[in-house]
Amino acid sequence: MTWKVWILAIALLFIFEGLIPFVAPKTWIESVREVGNKAKPEVVRKIGLILLMIGVAVIWLVSI
Repeated sequence: MTWKVWILAIALLFIFEGLIPFVAPKTWIESVREVGNKAKPEVVRKIGLILLMIGVAVIWLVSI
């Protein structure tokens, strides 16, 4: 994979990450506050690990 592909992938990630706060900012803020108030750090860490593993798996499968 070239650097151009990685830069495009990161740009696409930014687009997806910015879409919901742009379309529904109040709902997004309320959701983030609720998760921040109720979620335990261990749960957030496990979710992050699962997402990282899925991302690495998809990249690995696509690059084979």
